[in-house]
Parts: sequence; C-alpha cells; structure tokens
Amino acid sequence: MLFSLRGARVLVAPVLLLLSLSVSREGRAEEAPLTIEEAIRLAVTRNERALASGERLEAAEARVSKARAVFFPDVEVSGAWTHRPYERTTTVGGEQVVLSKYDAFSSTFTARQVIFDARAFPVLKQTRSERDAAMYEAAEQRRIVAFEASAAFLMTLGYEQVAAAADRRVELARQTLADSSARFEAQITGSNDVTRAELEVASAEREATRAHNEEQTSRLALANLLVAPVPARLEVPVALLSPPPELGTGPGDLVETARQLRFDVAAQKKRAEAFLYFSREPASRFFPSLVGRADGRWTNEAGLSGRNTTWTYGIDLSWSIFDSTIAFADTRERKALARASSLEAQALERGVELDVKTALANLANARAAVAQAGVALDAARKNASETTTLYREGLANALSAADANQSLFEADVARTRELYTLGAAVLDLYAAQGLDPEGKEPRP
Repeated sequence: MLFSLRGARVLVAPVLLLLSLSVSREGRAEEAPLTIEEAIRLAVTRNERALASGERLEAAEARVSKARAVFFPDVEVSGAWTHRPYERTTTVGGEQVVLSKYDAFSSTFTARQVIFDARAFPVLKQTRSERDAAMYEAAEQRRIVAFEASAAFLMTLGYEQVAAAADRRVELARQTLADSSARFEAQITGSNDVTRAELEVASAEREATRAHNEEQTSRLALANLLVAPVPARLEVPVALLSPPPELGTGPGDLVETARQLRFDVAAQKKRAEAFLYFSREPASRFFPSLVGRADGRWTNEAGLSGRNTTWTYGIDLSWSIFDSTIAFADTRERKALARASSLEAQALERGVELDVKTALANLANARAAVAQAGVALDAARKNASETTTLYREGLANALSAADANQSLFEADVARTRELYTLGAAVLDLYAAQGLDPEGKEPRP
C-alpha cells in the first residue's frame, strides 16, 4: 500500500471514496481543514532545511561583497595618548623647544586603494557564480521540501481512508456476527457459522487497530515536516487525484523544457562555472599589482622639526616573478576540478530525460491501474451485497459472507493504493519537469 515518490514512501486512497464522504454541518469541526497548498506553505516557511538553504544563500551573498571589497579603499584612523612624569626640553637658536610633553597626543591616518590586482577579477566572478548556484540550490531545496510535504499529505489521507475502510469492515463483520447468533439461537444454522463470524470480527478489529495506528504515525510525521500541528480534517486535493487527460503532453519538447526549468541542473552548471573562474586565478598571479597609499600624522609634540602635521603618499608595486611552480600546480588541479564539475552537470542534465520519460510511463500505468481497481471494487461491492442477501436467506454460510467482506476490504484498499499512486505519479512528473507540486513554474 505504499508507493515511491523520489525515495519517499507514500500510502494511497481512492478519490471516489473521499468525495463520497459527507459530513453534516452539526458534526463539522470548527477547525478549518488543511489543504495541500497550506501544507506546502507551512513546510516551505517553517521547515529547518528550507530555512537553512536561505541562510546559505545569505552567506554566499556576503562572500560576493567580500570579494568586491578589494575595489574600495581601506581607511584606518588611530589615536594615542601618553602621560609622562616629566617634560624634556632643549634650546635651539635661543628658543626653548619641548621634545616630550607631560601629556602627548597623536593620531594617524592611513588609506590604501588597490589600483590594479589581476587576481581580484576571477575571484569576484567565482563568488558570483557560487552565489547564483546557492540561489538555485536554495530554490531547489524549497521545492524538495514542498514535494515532501505533498507526499506526506497524501500519505496521511491514504492512511485515513484505509482506517475508514477497516472500520466499515468491522461494522459489517459485527452485523454478520449478530445475524449468525440469531440464526444459531433459532437453530437454523450450526455453531460453526457463529465461530467463523467471530473470527472475522477479530480479524477486522485487528486490521482496524493497525490502520488507525498507521494513521496516527503518519499524522505525527506530517506535523514534524510542517513544524505545525495537523488539523483533524484534511481537504482532498481533487485536482491532483483527478489529473486532466492531456497532462504529460503539450507543445515543444518536454525534456528540453525540463532541462531549462530544473533548479538542480542550473545550480550544478553554476558550480562548474565557478570552478572555471577558480582555475583562472593562478595565472593572474604573474601580473604585477599596484596599490596607492596615503599616510598622515598629527601630534602635539612638534619637536625639533616644528611640524605638528606630516603626510605622505605613494604607489606600491609588487610582482611575483617566480613562485616555485605553485601557480602551475594550482592551475592543473583547479582545471581538473572544473572538468569534473562540468561532467557532473552534463550527467545531471542528461538524467532529466530519464526522469521525465519514467514519470510519463508511471503516469500512464497509474491511470490504467485506477480504472482496473475501480472495476474490481465495484465487483467486490456487488459480491458482498449479494452474499449478504444470500446468507440472510439461508442460501450461503458465514464463511462465504466473511470471505466476501474481506474481499471488499482488500478491493477498497487496493483502490486506495492505485488512486494515490496516480496522485504520486502526477507529483513525480511535476518534479521531473522542474515544476512545483501545483504544476506551476517556481521562482528561484
């Protein structure tokens, strides 16, 4: 009763059964039902994995600012105060000059501006590509969390409907037991029918207990994913469980469109681009770097020079003529990493075709399975109804009634499985195409 949605295990349940369940206004809970759209919103805005990806993007933005800082001047101002127990003076040209005061004050000003540094350009381009990759990765992580929330939502609905089917089986089994007991007391049938009916009740109650436990466990898992309590009622995603016949078709190449939309492909391409810029940095070390500087100083101790303020400016040039072949080794290493990252991007992009075509095949199989399971469920209902009528008329025994009840339960659960397998196939197709769980193009 489980299906796989990119590694997630999801239970499934029938839409006709869901749509046929009606609740009177008097019995409705005051709490609004949880929709799949609201579940996705809660997961994307509260789940720690989605939030952490946003923080990693913020860190990447900060690294871009840090790499850009080389193009702005560095300015530093400092001051000092010194107290002495005595003054030092001297006489120059008949005038007394103070060399050291009791309280000496001084301040310095230093400014540096990079005029040219070839290494700054590939480093800046590298950090920008890494920032873009982090942006796509954050969007992809949010998309993954959204699909996990959708899968968990379907799982909870599926377990809920399996539990409802199990409860109906228990009710029917108890009714059969009551009929068997009445027939036995009237000496119409033997005690074996009562024993068989009791066995069916016990089996049905065991399955119902298991189904309710699985439903509760699923709700806990959904609440943990959403980081929020799950309401008692979940709204059926009719659009997801009843996809239009034209889904999976459309103008243009679906595979090529998916390659353009997939955030994981875009992120890997940006990572490969960052490695390419990273490999160009060692070659830029052989260019000289120019740095302009300006220094100023003020003090209240003019001394022999008689100047309280002094300043200088100039240009510093540095040129690494030979660095023991370290730059060549770095270039070789980084080019190899760039090629490896580019190959990983190509493999990921090539795998999109497999994802899309596999999802299309699964969707077609799920459509057929839903139709077949519906036919089987109708037959099981008819068989259960006819067997119950025959049993009440004394034309069938309790064994036949129990078997018909069990067959109806199994067909009901099978219909549940196949219908939610269809919903999962729709989600798989959306995921392979790079869309969000609602079938729309997400924004990075």
